[in-house]
Amino acid sequence: MPSMDAETFARLFSAQYSEFVQDLPLWQRLAREAGSPILEIGCGAGRVLHALARDGFDVTGIDTNPAMLRRAREGLSAEQQPRARLVEQDVRLLDLTDRYRLILAPCNTLAGLMDADLEQALSRLRAHLMPGGSLAFEVPCPWRAEGSTDPTEPLAAFLEPESGNPVQVYAEQRADPEGNRVEVIWRYDELRPDGTVQSCLLPTTFHLRRPEDYSEVLADAGFRSVAFYGDYDLEPLGPESPQFIVVAHA
Repeated sequence: MPSMDAETFARLFSAQYSEFVQDLPLWQRLAREAGSPILEIGCGAGRVLHALARDGFDVTGIDTNPAMLRRAREGLSAEQQPRARLVEQDVRLLDLTDRYRLILAPCNTLAGLMDADLEQALSRLRAHLMPGGSLAFEVPCPWRAEGSTDPTEPLAAFLEPESGNPVQVYAEQRADPEGNRVEVIWRYDELRPDGTVQSCLLPTTFHLRRPEDYSEVLADAGFRSVAFYGDYDLEPLGPESPQFIVVAHA
Protein backbone atom coordinates (compact mmCIF):
# COMPACT_ATOMS: atom_id res chain seq x y z
CA MET A 1 0.00 0.00 0.00
CA PRO A 2 1.59 3.32 -1.05
CA SER A 3 2.43 6.13 1.33
CA MET A 4 0.63 9.38 0.71
CA ASP A 5 2.44 11.95 -1.44
CA ALA A 6 2.31 15.68 -0.71
CA GLU A 7 -0.33 16.47 -3.34
CA THR A 8 -2.67 13.66 -2.25
CA PHE A 9 -2.23 14.65 1.39
CA ALA A 10 -3.14 18.24 0.60
CA ARG A 11 -6.21 17.17 -1.37
CA LEU A 12 -7.59 14.66 1.15
CA PHE A 13 -6.58 16.32 4.42
CA SER A 14 -7.97 19.72 3.42
CA ALA A 15 -11.24 18.07 2.38
CA GLN A 16 -11.46 16.09 5.62
CA TYR A 17 -11.04 19.16 7.85
CA SER A 18 -12.72 21.81 5.70
CA GLU A 19 -15.75 21.88 8.01
CA PHE A 20 -13.88 21.56 11.31
CA VAL A 21 -14.66 24.81 13.11
CA GLN A 22 -14.66 23.86 16.80
CA ASP A 23 -11.28 25.47 17.47
CA LEU A 24 -11.82 28.66 15.46
CA PRO A 25 -13.41 30.69 18.30
CA LEU A 26 -10.28 30.10 20.39
CA TRP A 27 -7.84 31.39 17.76
CA GLN A 28 -10.18 34.30 16.97
CA ARG A 29 -10.41 35.18 20.66
CA LEU A 30 -6.63 35.18 21.04
CA ALA A 31 -6.31 37.25 17.86
CA ARG A 32 -8.70 39.88 19.20
CA GLU A 33 -6.72 40.06 22.44
CA ALA A 34 -3.33 40.34 20.72
CA GLY A 35 -4.05 42.17 17.46
CA SER A 36 -2.09 42.07 14.22
CA PRO A 37 0.26 40.88 12.90
CA ILE A 38 -0.26 37.15 13.45
CA LEU A 39 1.78 34.13 12.34
CA GLU A 40 0.29 30.67 11.88
CA ILE A 41 2.56 27.62 11.91
CA GLY A 42 1.48 24.74 9.68
CA CYS A 43 -1.31 26.73 8.06
CA GLY A 44 -2.15 23.95 5.59
CA ALA A 45 -4.90 24.89 3.15
CA GLY A 46 -5.75 27.97 5.19
CA ARG A 47 -8.66 26.90 7.38
CA VAL A 48 -7.59 29.12 10.31
CA LEU A 49 -5.70 31.71 8.26
CA HIS A 50 -8.74 32.44 6.08
CA ALA A 51 -10.93 32.95 9.15
CA LEU A 52 -8.48 35.40 10.71
CA ALA A 53 -8.00 37.33 7.48
CA ARG A 54 -11.78 37.47 7.07
CA ASP A 55 -11.96 38.99 10.56
CA GLY A 56 -9.60 41.76 9.47
CA PHE A 57 -6.29 40.55 10.92
CA ASP A 58 -2.98 40.64 9.08
CA VAL A 59 -1.77 37.05 9.12
CA THR A 60 1.20 35.15 7.71
CA GLY A 61 1.00 31.38 7.27
CA ILE A 62 3.91 29.00 6.86
CA ASP A 63 3.91 25.37 5.78
CA THR A 64 6.42 22.92 4.30
CA ASN A 65 3.94 21.51 1.77
CA PRO A 66 3.72 23.68 -1.38
CA ALA A 67 0.51 21.94 -2.44
CA MET A 68 -1.13 23.07 0.81
CA LEU A 69 0.12 26.63 0.35
CA ARG A 70 -1.25 26.71 -3.18
CA ARG A 71 -4.67 25.69 -1.89
CA ALA A 72 -4.49 28.30 0.85
CA ARG A 73 -3.59 30.97 -1.69
CA GLU A 74 -6.33 29.95 -4.12
CA GLY A 75 -8.90 30.01 -1.32
CA LEU A 76 -8.33 33.65 -0.42
CA SER A 77 -11.06 36.07 -1.40
CA ALA A 78 -10.21 39.42 -2.94
CA GLU A 79 -10.85 41.07 0.43
CA GLN A 80 -8.61 38.61 2.27
CA GLN A 81 -5.64 38.74 -0.11
CA PRO A 82 -4.14 42.04 1.15
CA ARG A 83 -4.21 40.70 4.71
CA ALA A 84 -2.67 37.27 4.09
CA ARG A 85 0.86 36.19 3.26
CA LEU A 86 1.89 32.57 2.60
CA VAL A 87 5.47 31.34 2.88
CA GLU A 88 7.06 27.92 2.43
CA GLN A 89 9.25 27.51 5.52
CA ASP A 90 10.15 24.97 8.19
CA VAL A 91 9.39 26.18 11.71
CA ARG A 92 12.75 24.84 12.92
CA LEU A 93 14.52 27.22 10.52
CA LEU A 94 12.02 30.06 10.67
CA ASP A 95 13.49 33.22 9.20
CA LEU A 96 11.01 36.00 8.45
CA THR A 97 11.56 39.75 8.43
CA ASP A 98 8.43 40.55 10.46
CA ARG A 99 7.79 40.20 14.17
CA TYR A 100 4.39 39.17 15.49
CA ARG A 101 2.03 39.92 18.35
CA LEU A 102 0.64 36.39 18.23
CA ILE A 103 1.92 33.07 16.87
CA LEU A 104 -0.48 30.13 16.53
CA ALA A 105 0.14 26.42 15.93
CA PRO A 106 -3.23 24.61 15.74
CA CYS A 107 -3.91 20.91 15.12
CA ASN A 108 -1.03 19.31 17.05
CA THR A 109 1.56 20.73 14.64
CA LEU A 110 4.34 21.07 17.22
CA ALA A 111 3.63 17.59 18.66
CA GLY A 112 5.21 16.06 15.56
CA LEU A 113 8.62 17.40 16.53
CA MET A 114 11.22 15.42 18.48
CA ASP A 115 12.69 17.09 21.56
CA ALA A 116 15.70 18.69 19.86
CA ASP A 117 13.55 19.91 16.97
CA LEU A 118 10.97 21.36 19.36
CA GLU A 119 13.67 23.23 21.24
CA GLN A 120 14.98 24.67 17.99
CA ALA A 121 11.49 25.60 16.80
CA LEU A 122 10.54 27.34 20.05
CA SER A 123 13.76 29.34 19.97
CA ARG A 124 12.93 30.54 16.45
CA LEU A 125 9.35 31.33 17.42
CA ARG A 126 10.49 33.35 20.44
CA ALA A 127 12.80 35.34 18.17
CA HIS A 128 9.84 36.21 15.93
CA LEU A 129 7.60 37.56 18.71
CA MET A 130 7.27 41.20 19.60
CA PRO A 131 7.96 42.07 23.26
CA GLY A 132 4.93 40.91 25.21
CA GLY A 133 3.73 38.75 22.32
CA SER A 134 2.11 35.36 22.78
CA LEU A 135 2.54 31.85 21.41
CA ALA A 136 -0.49 29.54 21.51
CA PHE A 137 -0.62 25.93 20.35
CA GLU A 138 -2.60 22.72 20.70
CA VAL A 139 -0.97 19.36 21.48
CA PRO A 140 -2.32 15.89 22.37
CA CYS A 141 -3.32 15.20 25.97
CA PRO A 142 -0.60 12.96 27.45
CA TRP A 143 -3.04 11.24 29.82
CA ARG A 144 -5.03 9.82 26.92
CA ALA A 145 -2.13 7.96 25.28
CA GLU A 146 -3.36 4.66 26.61
CA GLY A 147 -6.53 4.94 24.54
CA SER A 148 -6.68 3.09 21.26
CA THR A 149 -8.74 3.12 18.11
CA ASP A 150 -10.30 0.20 16.28
CA PRO A 151 -8.44 0.02 12.94
CA THR A 152 -11.40 -1.75 11.34
CA GLU A 153 -13.88 1.06 12.05
CA PRO A 154 -13.74 4.33 10.06
CA LEU A 155 -13.00 7.43 12.10
CA ALA A 156 -14.23 9.79 9.41
CA ALA A 157 -16.05 9.72 6.09
CA PHE A 158 -16.45 12.53 3.59
CA LEU A 159 -16.84 13.36 -0.08
CA GLU A 160 -13.69 14.73 -1.69
CA PRO A 161 -15.06 17.81 -3.51
CA GLU A 162 -12.72 17.85 -6.51
CA SER A 163 -13.49 14.28 -7.61
CA GLY A 164 -16.74 13.68 -5.78
CA ASN A 165 -15.27 10.40 -4.55
CA PRO A 166 -16.29 9.04 -1.13
CA VAL A 167 -13.38 8.69 1.29
CA GLN A 168 -13.16 6.76 4.55
CA VAL A 169 -10.39 7.30 7.10
CA TYR A 170 -9.06 4.59 9.43
CA ALA A 171 -6.39 4.76 12.10
CA GLU A 172 -4.18 2.20 13.82
CA GLN A 173 -2.72 3.66 16.98
CA ARG A 174 0.10 2.42 19.19
CA ALA A 175 1.48 4.12 22.31
CA ASP A 176 5.00 3.32 23.44
CA PRO A 177 5.31 1.65 26.90
CA GLU A 178 6.79 4.80 28.46
CA GLY A 179 3.90 6.95 27.27
CA ASN A 180 6.20 9.40 25.50
CA ARG A 181 4.73 9.13 22.03
CA VAL A 182 1.89 7.73 19.98
CA GLU A 183 2.37 6.30 16.53
CA VAL A 184 -0.67 6.52 14.28
CA ILE A 185 -0.95 4.98 10.83
CA TRP A 186 -3.77 6.72 9.00
CA ARG A 187 -5.34 4.94 6.04
CA TYR A 188 -7.39 6.83 3.51
CA ASP A 189 -9.64 4.67 1.30
CA GLU A 190 -10.97 6.54 -1.74
CA LEU A 191 -13.75 4.88 -3.74
CA ARG A 192 -13.33 5.57 -7.45
CA PRO A 193 -16.14 5.66 -10.05
CA ASP A 194 -15.07 2.28 -11.46
CA GLY A 195 -15.65 0.66 -8.07
CA THR A 196 -11.98 0.26 -7.15
CA VAL A 197 -10.58 1.58 -3.89
CA GLN A 198 -7.35 3.57 -3.82
CA SER A 199 -5.73 3.28 -0.38
CA CYS A 200 -2.92 5.46 0.92
CA LEU A 201 -1.09 5.34 4.25
CA LEU A 202 -0.01 8.33 6.31
CA PRO A 203 2.27 7.33 9.23
CA THR A 204 2.41 9.98 11.94
CA THR A 205 4.18 10.20 15.28
CA PHE A 206 2.92 12.48 18.06
CA HIS A 207 5.30 13.17 20.94
CA LEU A 208 3.46 13.34 24.24
CA ARG A 209 4.62 15.86 26.81
CA ARG A 210 3.22 16.88 30.16
CA PRO A 211 2.74 20.47 31.33
CA GLU A 212 5.99 20.44 33.26
CA ASP A 213 7.85 19.38 30.12
CA TYR A 214 6.45 22.33 28.19
CA SER A 215 7.16 24.70 31.09
CA GLU A 216 10.82 23.71 31.00
CA VAL A 217 11.35 23.84 27.26
CA LEU A 218 9.49 27.15 26.91
CA ALA A 219 11.52 28.72 29.71
CA ASP A 220 14.71 27.54 28.03
CA ALA A 221 13.55 29.21 24.81
CA GLY A 222 13.12 32.54 26.60
CA PHE A 223 9.39 32.65 27.37
CA ARG A 224 8.59 34.36 30.66
CA SER A 225 5.30 32.65 31.53
CA VAL A 226 3.09 29.80 30.39
CA ALA A 227 -0.50 28.74 31.03
CA PHE A 228 -2.27 25.45 30.26
CA TYR A 229 -5.90 24.96 29.33
CA GLY A 230 -8.11 21.93 28.80
CA ASP A 231 -10.49 23.00 26.05
CA TYR A 232 -11.21 25.64 23.43
CA ASP A 233 -12.99 27.77 26.06
CA LEU A 234 -9.74 27.98 28.06
CA GLU A 235 -11.03 26.03 31.03
CA PRO A 236 -8.38 24.58 33.40
CA LEU A 237 -6.39 21.57 32.18
CA GLY A 238 -6.98 18.22 33.87
CA PRO A 239 -6.76 14.47 33.24
CA GLU A 240 -10.24 14.42 31.70
CA SER A 241 -9.75 17.48 29.50
CA PRO A 242 -10.69 16.99 25.85
CA GLN A 243 -7.91 19.30 24.61
CA PHE A 244 -4.48 20.51 25.70
CA ILE A 245 -3.85 24.18 24.90
CA VAL A 246 -0.59 25.94 25.74
CA VAL A 247 -0.29 29.74 25.85
CA ALA A 248 3.15 31.24 26.49
CA HIS A 249 4.20 34.87 26.71
CA ALA A 250 7.41 36.54 25.58
